[in-house]
Amino acid sequence: MTTTTIMPRNQMVRFTRKAESLYWVQRELRDLNVRAELALVVATKDLTAEEYDAFAKQLLRARDWLADFDGICHEVLEVRSPGRSTLYVKSKGTNYAHTVGLAAE
Repeated sequence: MTTTTIMPRNQMVRFTRKAESLYWVQRELRDLNVRAELALVVATKDLTAEEYDAFAKQLLRARDWLADFDGICHEVLEVRSPGRSTLYVKSKGTNYAHTVGLAAE
């Protein structure tokens, strides 16, 4: 469960705020007309499948590794795991996934 700072790169992402789970994010983005916005990916978090699934089921749960990420403005943390959807997270100074998004197609 390593957080790695990377060379910043742009990514178009559709976000939802204070989603309880990945299912919630997917439902919101499917049912609402959410426009994609430009996000600046500044770090990545690689999780095992089990860690990712636990995170995706409870996005609002406090996590130390999110408290350590202090993205500014449009900066996001890319959360990934093999075989899973990549998530883009803004913690906004909190220890939970305040804003979560998926890459725009």
